[in-house]
Amino acid sequence: MALHRIKDFDPDYKNHFENGDIKGLDVYSSAEKVGSVDDVLVDEEGNFRYLVINTGAWIFGKKVLLPIGRARVDMSSHRVNADNLTKVQVESLPQFNDDMTADYDHEEQVRKVYRPSSLDNTAALDSPAALGVGYAGYDSAPTTTNPVPTVDSSVGYQGYERDVNADPAVDATSGYRGYDRDTYSYQHEPDLYDLRDDDQQGLKLYQERLVANKTRQKTGEVSSGKNVQT
Repeated sequence: MALHRIKDFDPDYKNHFENGDIKGLDVYSSAEKVGSVDDVLVDEEGNFRYLVINTGAWIFGKKVLLPIGRARVDMSSHRVNADNLTKVQVESLPQFNDDMTADYDHEEQVRKVYRPSSLDNTAALDSPAALGVGYAGYDSAPTTTNPVPTVDSSVGYQGYERDVNADPAVDATSGYRGYDRDTYSYQHEPDLYDLRDDDQQGLKLYQERLVANKTRQKTGEVSSGKNVQT
């Protein structure tokens, strides 16, 4: 699914933020300021997917993507709290420049940094003994013979049980078994992309307004033309 910068998606997006602007908010990890919001990426329906974070002096002005599920936006205090964002993560994230678009390959590089390490460890998948806590919620390789969708309640990551004797397809880009560029959906990783009811109500409201406005625009679209008869 294509991603758009919020202003390209809706030039009047500020109206949905009560004339405020999510861009420019300060970003904190714990009590440390780590940068500011440079932009917001939304999908084709208007759902928030990433904040573009300018890390300023923290990591020499590097701009990176922060999945919206890892951000706690507080418009009243003009700040974003990033869930345990570390310098190690930011240094590992690919740079996101102003002229770039976030395609599947770029997103996979981002997701690999934020996922629990064992979820993207292909070597561990090939060695059942190496599978640790975090792989689809299991301490060791499941014994079932049929892959069954499961949800890890601790991290909210939807993975798959795995038949250790089977050879499911491996995405050549990410090395993660279970999804590829044609079948991946943001719903597969709610920990990264869902807005929680407990502390993201405000952001959910803004998202609903953005989506509703886009829906009204599509509903109201008309086509005009000229038919000349002789």
